[in-house]
Amino acid sequence: MNIIDSIKDKRKRHKERYSELNYQYVFSDSIHLVNQEHWQSVAQNHSIFMSLGYLQSIEQCSPDNTSQRYAIAYQDGRPKVLVSVQIAEATGDRLTQTENSVKRKMADSIHERILVCGNLVSSGLHGVAYDTQMSMEEVWRVVAEILYKIRRKEKLGGDINFAMIKDIKGSKLEASMVLERYSYRKIQTDPDMVLSLDDKMQSFEDYLASLNTKYRSRIRKVIKTLEQGGYCSERLIVDDNIDKQIHQLYLNVENQSDVRLATLPRGYFKALYDNLGDDFVCLGLTKEDQLHGFISILRDGQQCVAYYVGFDYEVNKTFPLYFRLLQLVIEQAIDWQLTSVSFGRTALEPKANLGALPVETFVWARHRLSMVNFFIRKLFRNIPFEDAPERNARKKVAPQGE
Repeated sequence: MNIIDSIKDKRKRHKERYSELNYQYVFSDSIHLVNQEHWQSVAQNHSIFMSLGYLQSIEQCSPDNTSQRYAIAYQDGRPKVLVSVQIAEATGDRLTQTENSVKRKMADSIHERILVCGNLVSSGLHGVAYDTQMSMEEVWRVVAEILYKIRRKEKLGGDINFAMIKDIKGSKLEASMVLERYSYRKIQTDPDMVLSLDDKMQSFEDYLASLNTKYRSRIRKVIKTLEQGGYCSERLIVDDNIDKQIHQLYLNVENQSDVRLATLPRGYFKALYDNLGDDFVCLGLTKEDQLHGFISILRDGQQCVAYYVGFDYEVNKTFPLYFRLLQLVIEQAIDWQLTSVSFGRTALEPKANLGALPVETFVWARHRLSMVNFFIRKLFRNIPFEDAPERNARKKVAPQGE
């Protein structure tokens, strides 16, 4: 693009950003205040993370540094686009855990309010739902306008300089490229590890039969080790007592992380259990009635989502609790007769050993100041992300889900 064309395009993009679309908007600080019928009519065709049940759960038990906001875009009186966002207080102690005095002092000076389309406690496009008859370009233009309006409305609580849309996976990225017109920059993050399941699989044994001998033997060894150690798996009834136990196990894992942008409070898993019905399951590993590990699982359309996990690290040194918990997700997915499992973006190697393949994942980020946006684009080009290890666990791998 030559200089003249570049200048013309810059002016055109500026006009696009500051020209209102032909929509009317309703904003809310609580999911209980939105028109429930309108929200559900659009959300039902999208992720469970946009459902009323999930949003009621996270609003009821939000991390202590986040708050929820919602918007519905209407056209001719009909709901067309839904947006759910978090406003997060990002401080240095949440971004890094260090004993270095210089780094600690620098971290203590960091305090930013961030607008997150979606939420910080899930991985996926969990902040947008839309009328499926709309073009995706139109959807993303509406989303960009909503985020701008929310940022402006929040000014009384302090400036929000940074906005992020998370997470765009696989082939969905191309449809969102219009966001570049609004000065958003795409950032590649760690991939989501996704396991495809044959619709002919009726049992965990069918899944094992799809693996090469080495990987199948590893799984059987994990199961045998735990059985010989007196461990059994069970579906948990998440009452107050179990919620207390699994929250402590969750904190065991959470506290190992250097970056803790949002920590879930006690009560979150019970809220999901109460509000999501059969679409939410907690599976535990117990010995002599003592819970040593759990994994939470959601049914999101035809995909099984391995959500939060927690376990006793000392026990895990002897008995492979974590590996067995991952296997239990596959068992649940087959029981639900789903087509894929999303294992998330951490611990890539053990998930690859189960036959999961990486799906590229991106976020869109934008800073309020154009000069900072320029440096964000340069900076994030150099941020490393973890590549999934190459494994040949499956005899014949079906195309991965997204």
